[in-house]
Amino acid sequence: MGWGYYAGMPQNVFAKSKRENTVFRDESVLYPDFLPEQLVEREKETDEIVFAVRPASEGKKPSNVFVHGSPGTGKTASVRWVLQQLTEFSGKAKPVLVNCFETNSRHSVLNFLAEKFGVPTPKRGVGSEEIYSELLAAWKRSGVTPIIVLDEADHLLSKDDGSMLLYDLVRAFERSSVRTGVIIISNDSELLIKLDSRVKSSLTAKFLEYSKYSPEQLKKILGGRAKLAFAPDALDSEAIALASAHAAKMNGDCRLGIESLLAAGRLAEKQNSSVVTIEHLKKVFADVDKVSLERRLQYLNATEIEVIKCIARHPSAFSGDMGLFVESESKQPIGERMFRNIIAKLDQMGLIGIEEVTGGIKGKSRRILLRVNPEKVKAL
Repeated sequence: MGWGYYAGMPQNVFAKSKRENTVFRDESVLYPDFLPEQLVEREKETDEIVFAVRPASEGKKPSNVFVHGSPGTGKTASVRWVLQQLTEFSGKAKPVLVNCFETNSRHSVLNFLAEKFGVPTPKRGVGSEEIYSELLAAWKRSGVTPIIVLDEADHLLSKDDGSMLLYDLVRAFERSSVRTGVIIISNDSELLIKLDSRVKSSLTAKFLEYSKYSPEQLKKILGGRAKLAFAPDALDSEAIALASAHAAKMNGDCRLGIESLLAAGRLAEKQNSSVVTIEHLKKVFADVDKVSLERRLQYLNATEIEVIKCIARHPSAFSGDMGLFVESESKQPIGERMFRNIIAKLDQMGLIGIEEVTGGIKGKSRRILLRVNPEKVKAL
């Protein structure tokens, strides 16, 4: 007998689990890599990016841009959207996005760019300078204007060889008369301040800040996605308001709101429900929040990691005591002002909470609470 079905053979588990009800029209609209036809609530910012890169459409040098703001505020989506429009409009520019969380050294970025621009590199070990020279030659031959996007740039530019890579990109015209453009995307507004002075003076980037979304902005964005993602009448009328309010509470993170809608929709389908209710949303918030908070840990710099690790070692300590712990346990000097600024940033990111405590020996004081898995923090 072959491998075919026969009478009485158990039904395939996937056929058995087929849902009677589907709430989605197109759930890919809620995926992280989805790019809408129009970006709402970021028109001003996209106009600024368009103005900066427009010269590249005519073979001229674009302006460099530093895009910064909290996670989930549309930074990467805006840049991707503008550059997609640029490539559709003109063949004179070629943008490449580098994820610096994964590609976070000078050598690895140059290798990545060589691959994207079709520069053959031998399988034997090749030095960074050789790859850079080959890349410059390829750019010059092609006649296109390269626009290099360094996304999550904190993971690259906090290192010396990352600064050197940035210097490579901005001095391409000096070396080979190639007019490059660089777009840096970061959650750290002070990232460029820490760069070598030669790099900063060569970069001369335009600063573009992305503020946190308001609840009303989130409702508009999530409402637009939901219309595309869900079948008619498959989403409770109160769901968008609830998801928006929750995302606003979590530091205005639009991505978290979108992920909550996707998770709630999948839960509804698992339960064979024809409607995504607010109860479905409430049930997924905790898991989505946990993943979102843990993801934010990757945006911290070395000094901030020192502080949050100290908080993980001393849960529920008062702020004054925590300052002493940080001072005695950190590998690098962290002054009182820097400590206060880091605590404020961690609180703003939702990674810690500040609890006001009244009474007792200390009178009125503040307790610092960790809101993310301490084991994840200790593993940083």
